[in-house]
Amino acid sequence: MRKKNIGYMVKTIYHADKGLVWFSLIKNSMEQIFYVFFFVYLIKYIFECIEKNIPYRSLFIFLVVACSLHIVIHFMCGWYECYRQIRTPKLYQHIFHQVMDLSEHMELSEFENPDFYDKYARALDQCVDQGMNMIITLGVFIGNILAAAFTLVIVTSVDPVLLIFMIFPIVASFYFGAKGSKNQFQMEKELTRNKRMGEYVKRVFYEKKYAGELRLYGINDLMVNKQQEAVSGMYKTSMFYRMKNALYSFCAFGSYTIIATLGAYVYVAIVIKMGIHHDVAGYIAMINALAFSSGQFRDAVVHGIELLKQNEMIGNLRTFLETPKHKDGATTDCGEIESIEFEHVSFTYPGAKEPTLRNLSFSWNKGERVALVGYNGAGKTTLIKLLMGLYPVTEGRILVNGKDIMTLDRDVYHQHFGTVFQDLQVFAMTLGENVLMRTPKTKEDRERAEEALKLAQFGDTLSKLPKGLDTMITREFDDDGFVCSGGQAQKIAIARVFARRPDMVILDEPSSALDPLAEYNMYRNMMKASKNKGVLFISHRLSSARMANKVYLMKQGEIIEEGTHATLMEMNGEYSRMFTMQAQNYQESLPEDMEEGVLANG
Repeated sequence: MRKKNIGYMVKTIYHADKGLVWFSLIKNSMEQIFYVFFFVYLIKYIFECIEKNIPYRSLFIFLVVACSLHIVIHFMCGWYECYRQIRTPKLYQHIFHQVMDLSEHMELSEFENPDFYDKYARALDQCVDQGMNMIITLGVFIGNILAAAFTLVIVTSVDPVLLIFMIFPIVASFYFGAKGSKNQFQMEKELTRNKRMGEYVKRVFYEKKYAGELRLYGINDLMVNKQQEAVSGMYKTSMFYRMKNALYSFCAFGSYTIIATLGAYVYVAIVIKMGIHHDVAGYIAMINALAFSSGQFRDAVVHGIELLKQNEMIGNLRTFLETPKHKDGATTDCGEIESIEFEHVSFTYPGAKEPTLRNLSFSWNKGERVALVGYNGAGKTTLIKLLMGLYPVTEGRILVNGKDIMTLDRDVYHQHFGTVFQDLQVFAMTLGENVLMRTPKTKEDRERAEEALKLAQFGDTLSKLPKGLDTMITREFDDDGFVCSGGQAQKIAIARVFARRPDMVILDEPSSALDPLAEYNMYRNMMKASKNKGVLFISHRLSSARMANKVYLMKQGEIIEEGTHATLMEMNGEYSRMFTMQAQNYQESLPEDMEEGVLANG
């Protein structure tokens, strides 16, 4: 496969922009070939004109043509640079979209794997630069080979013996060049982890979300030490591999200096001195031709080495892009969701020794309000991600309307859900785009977004924003952007659920940044909007569990108690003890109707 990596990238770029490929190859090849005419054949022709007394008028015309061609070549080079700068963003978009499309369809478990992250980071870094550089290098390499070949044809016409001085240096250069290429690729591979650490530390220092901890806990020294360790690791790795590359370069290019250049010069001097050949002008011109051909072969080796290195790099990108996507089964849609059932489901994170979930069995039906409660680390969020099909189960199976979740089209399946995760995100986009997760295009779209924000209790804030739904969230790209508090970010995420109008609603700690009254209002609105739909929620405040038809108490990856709030209280088990510990706070902060559970059926 490695030999086909360059062809793979040429084909990829060709699909993005045919003109860019042809222009790059032709321009960079023709530029090198022209130098044969201008610096080799022209000099030989000038010496012949002098030696054979050819009229200067012919020489003048020849020089005018040569200079005109030189001007045309330079004009083409300038045009090419302009064209390349204009078209490169299109190439970037084409390849970057492939990387993003693949990452979107990768199993979420892959992102728990550091090796995957390293490969992902290298693919993102190389998605355009390596491709464009490879096209340029390939064009120059082809030009170097053709230019050297044409030069050697001219040299052979004078004395074929001169070719002997080029054979060994060429072989040596390609041999040591190949070793240097593999060495360079290995160095880049080993540098990736430390580079990521350095980038992470840099991100910690400039992203707002880390600012508080940096100042309150004084971890600057710790972060700086991490950075220094990463830099030290990169230095040691670079030093080891660069010393080897220096040796390979010396062996490759030393052969040109000692054999190709000095050896050929000595031979030409002997031939002219002994009068073996009488074409003195030709031999003098060939001294320049040999230097030129040596330079072309040397450049060909340099660019060949670069191509070998890029071949390895492109192999990494190709391996990533050809990673199998999540394959959906023959069933495209489960239809409106009536039931979801876990049958003896267990799950272990990649690389973990112990399972996070153990032998879970439960059901969630349309119209039911299910509460998952338990201590931190019990596996509640992991359960939600399995239910959403974001992770494949380790053991057991999940049935949706009686069909195995692994046979469903995952993208279509996700459209049936409105989900708010505990680690929710807002994006550097407009408020309307953050709610709809697409650009509002119609009046109805804008009305839907505004209604959703009001139901999520963001209405007062919305009314105070001068640009309304067109307000940029965060100040990453707009100095006048709106910076959300934790509670406001949660309300925007909750508004997405209202705007989507899904079959089933999943709320993973959606109210952790809300005060008890705001949480109560949020749940009240959510329950009203989700009437006759399935609602599953995780909450650290057990009072909200009173609104559920079913309550599941989880501990260490297992369901240890289940039932309604009332039946669990009667059991006087762990749920009852947890609720009682929090009861005083509920009574002091929550409205009476919630305390009485009147919303449980409403």
